[in-house]
Amino acid sequence: MEMMQGKNRILLFRKLSQQNTVAAKLVFQTDHTFSYSRELDSIVTKDGRVIKVGELESEVSIEAIQAKDDAVGPMLRDSVIKGEKLELWEVSVDEDLKSSEGKYPAVYAQGYLDSWEDAAGAEDEATISSNFIVELEPQFGFATLTAEQESAAQYAFTDTIADGEQA
Repeated sequence: MEMMQGKNRILLFRKLSQQNTVAAKLVFQTDHTFSYSRELDSIVTKDGRVIKVGELESEVSIEAIQAKDDAVGPMLRDSVIKGEKLELWEVSVDEDLKSSEGKYPAVYAQGYLDSWEDAAGAEDEATISSNFIVELEPQFGFATLTAEQESAAQYAFTDTIADGEQA
């Protein structure tokens, strides 16, 4: 049995209104947490305690270093400002988990970012942090990654000879 590596779980985003486009990865992701919670109320009765189960609440906290040329960061910031609904995928980019169809295990959710913070310390990299609030329940399945999405997650092996040159 092997440990799951956090670096192999990436987040992809897309505006729900732009489903005709490919989802994109926020570059330089440093940390994210996909959390699930449910409020439980304890009711004391004469027969003993019973539990009233509340609705599922899910959210994803996101942290990344700002990139100069990343279009996803400004798109996410604008979605907070304009209150736009997003799609989010947490994809486990691990070759050992890849399906026979070439798809990766993923969690899919729709929802909204409820915050956006641009931190710019004098001695550190400029960072962003945000919180994605899931609407309804996240769905589990397998996601297809384009060659561009896979390369954004990890660069591919490149030979030592010049592109187009024959060995």
